[in-house]
Amino acid sequence: MSELKQILVVEDELTNAILLKRILIRAGYSTVVAHNGMEALKHLERDRFDAVLTDWMMPQIDGIELIRRMREKVNPLPLIIMITALVSEGARAYALESGADDYIAKPIDVDELLTRLKDGLDRHQQSSPGKLEHTITRELDVKPPFVGVVIGTSTGGPPTLLELFKAMPQKVNAAFYIVQHGPSWMLETFSQRLQRETNFNVSLAVDGMESEPEHIYIAPGDKHLRIDPKTLKIRLDDGPKENFVRPAADPMFRSAAEAFGKYCIGVVLTGLGRDGAQGAAQIAAVKGTVIVQDPESAVAPSMPTTVIQSGIDCKTVPLATMAKYISETVFPLSASLKKSQREKEAQEANEN
Repeated sequence: MSELKQILVVEDELTNAILLKRILIRAGYSTVVAHNGMEALKHLERDRFDAVLTDWMMPQIDGIELIRRMREKVNPLPLIIMITALVSEGARAYALESGADDYIAKPIDVDELLTRLKDGLDRHQQSSPGKLEHTITRELDVKPPFVGVVIGTSTGGPPTLLELFKAMPQKVNAAFYIVQHGPSWMLETFSQRLQRETNFNVSLAVDGMESEPEHIYIAPGDKHLRIDPKTLKIRLDDGPKENFVRPAADPMFRSAAEAFGKYCIGVVLTGLGRDGAQGAAQIAAVKGTVIVQDPESAVAPSMPTTVIQSGIDCKTVPLATMAKYISETVFPLSASLKKSQREKEAQEANEN
């Protein structure tokens, strides 16, 4: 029989604390209650927990400060879910940007809580896929009109993406496709914020949307994003979750490898779990470029660490220099595509 998962509930309101404890015990979890952030930190010093469900507004140390201290001091780090009655878009975004892995609004929907807790625990405890063998390396004979950059991220992704694209030169002959794990409301809000705070055209992806360079496409909530290899149009689908999430980076990475070949750049940023590793191996197999955020600069190092440990040919880059590295990688690939296009046009002119 598998060992019971240990959950720490941090809630200063007694009725809510009792309710959450009962729900979790009935669902088969071992549950401990702390009534404020200070008490929670003492529990975390003594015991190992698989997940922490924390309220936001509490005395002494609130939920946001608790999350920050956990990410600084607790190792191994548990899954962190913020549960709060603060439900404005700004509050929800702030909680996730502060390092929570998920966010659930009060009053609690029990089925939603248990589903998201289970999926989060499964993703958090995914074992590394080990060394990914991709000995059948092939160079696809594709000449897309521009470079494709696919980016996968999860916990800590929004502020990381903002920093990345604020530093990115706008005149980059590449289309950017992003999978950021999260609910629909977060992805809609984040796409609007990225549009406001950067010089790029940003779209929440729609099925059938044309791909254009110097444009950012963000996968919407609960839909996988794939790139049609023949037309480069965006395709959305509600296929099975991969790595316990939808949207997932792996299906997007695989489709990009097919669509862009060696002109594909796969980027794995901060995140929980191992999403992106299998897809990155596919990009490497077609002679594309794989770049991972240095885990030392990641809010949640699991996703980039998994790629590094999988034996994929990749470049590890700190977030501070990531934009420069991506743009410098795009430039020669774009120049090669332009040269090929000129040669093709000259050949066609001679034939006529």
